[in-house]
Amino acid sequence: MSTEQRIQLRQLMLDHSPHMMLLVDPSDLRIIVANKVAEQVLGYTAAQLTEMLVTDIESSLQDVFYWEDVRGGHFQDIDAQEGEYQRADGTQIMVMKSLRVLRHEDRWLILILARDARQERKVEDVLEQTLSQLRTTLEATGNGILVIDWHNKIASMNRQFSEMWHIPDAFLRNGNDAAILEFLTENVVELEVCRERLQQVSDPHEALDLLHLRDGRVFECRSRPQFLGERIIGRVFGFLDITEREHTEHALRESRDQLENRVHERTLALQMANITLESEKARQSELIRRLGEAQNQLLQSEKMASIGVLAAGVAHEINNPVGFVNSNLSSLQRYMQSLMRLLDAYEAREMHLPDQDRGELNALRKEIDADYLREDLGSLLTESMDGLDRIKRIVQDMKDFSHVGGGDVLVANVETGLDSTLNVVWNELKYKAEVIKEYGGVPDIECIPSQLNQVFMNLLVNAAHAIESRGRITVRTSYENEMVTVLVSDTGSGIAAENLGRIFEPFFTTKPVGKGTGLGLSLSYSIVQKHGGRIEVDSEIGKGTTFRVILPRQMSPAIAENDVVN
Repeated sequence: MSTEQRIQLRQLMLDHSPHMMLLVDPSDLRIIVANKVAEQVLGYTAAQLTEMLVTDIESSLQDVFYWEDVRGGHFQDIDAQEGEYQRADGTQIMVMKSLRVLRHEDRWLILILARDARQERKVEDVLEQTLSQLRTTLEATGNGILVIDWHNKIASMNRQFSEMWHIPDAFLRNGNDAAILEFLTENVVELEVCRERLQQVSDPHEALDLLHLRDGRVFECRSRPQFLGERIIGRVFGFLDITEREHTEHALRESRDQLENRVHERTLALQMANITLESEKARQSELIRRLGEAQNQLLQSEKMASIGVLAAGVAHEINNPVGFVNSNLSSLQRYMQSLMRLLDAYEAREMHLPDQDRGELNALRKEIDADYLREDLGSLLTESMDGLDRIKRIVQDMKDFSHVGGGDVLVANVETGLDSTLNVVWNELKYKAEVIKEYGGVPDIECIPSQLNQVFMNLLVNAAHAIESRGRITVRTSYENEMVTVLVSDTGSGIAAENLGRIFEPFFTTKPVGKGTGLGLSLSYSIVQKHGGRIEVDSEIGKGTTFRVILPRQMSPAIAENDVVN
């Protein structure tokens, strides 16, 4: 093969590269060689490009500084940097580029590899829309979720929604959106209100409606607009079955009215027993207050359960693409190993080639740095497989943490639950604190894992909120005899002595308005108590707070039979 033919083959290889390739002379910044992709994307001919300076194409501020350094003799490689390229028609495109400094025949050259990043931007826009829909859906938490798009079509619904409304299977199989929406309105006493609300997709305000179904049930409907930027693209509806709550509240109202009447009648008849009756009334008021607190805790638990259902669904959806990516990477690793074996066989026979051919092969090997490529390919694939393993662990932790339907007493390990909870709340912690785990290898205990995970989550998030800038959170486990201890300690601002005795009261919080409900520690205290354990707390202003959760290894039969979920 002649030298001219080899040159033509090399140019053919360059022209069929998926990237734009420009070779620049650093002495005058002139473009020496450009491949076909660069001509097609930038709109210049090869002759035009070889008459241009690279700064005619790259004109962003960071590029100007780089090429000024090159003029001064300072060269460096650049990996995966965003930039803007000037096209022949005057438009600019976003590119992702890498630069390599090369040595050829006693002079320096700079190779630019760039690709058009416009399609990636489009993919990011689609992803942003999907994430916006997911975030809005999670904010409108309820037992049933319905999303209607701008064209009054059903964008999505969850299984709980179809079950609570008893939507016929035929409608679901055929995807008949109009029939499903009409079915909803026909089953509601407030027919026109429901129909009007479902059609008001462009309404920019949130709404709360109470719907009475013809079968006697009562649904609370919360709806809010779904935004993409500043544009409304749909509406999200959350339905919560509050039939039992309505009946309970009605019974409470009747009971309260009857009690007040009795107190009034006895007060008129027995004025001498006034003090006793007033005490009874106060006692009943306290019972009503406690019942209201219990009801709010139940609502909080229902919301957490709904979030768990959605989190488990998201984890399941993520598992599907991760599965086939993992399979493809495994296949790619085997293919790469086979190619390396083939390359080794070629190199073993290299000595039988003519001297000229061996010289050209050696030059090519040095030009592409074949030894480095062989070493780096294995590392890249190994790192990619490690990354996929981490994604699978995070997804599994999300599923373990949400533990949908996990209200049964199980034998579980609190250290495993702590790891799952740390992964779930890691985004809340990583910017505020260094997390130190000091596990004592504690034995398994009888518990409801999902409820203990909620206790750990409340303690960890509170620890992060107590740290103003940057601090440390220590998680330690230990056991002695039949008791297991979980310690969560922070270096935050601490709790004032006058507040320590109230932190487990429902609705008590020292956080600003809108930052907390005051139910987290109250619910945690209730869960630990019903597990037969206790929570202890020590705190010092300016130094931090330490919570100790002490749990028995075995729950008493009475507690297990009573069902801790209740």
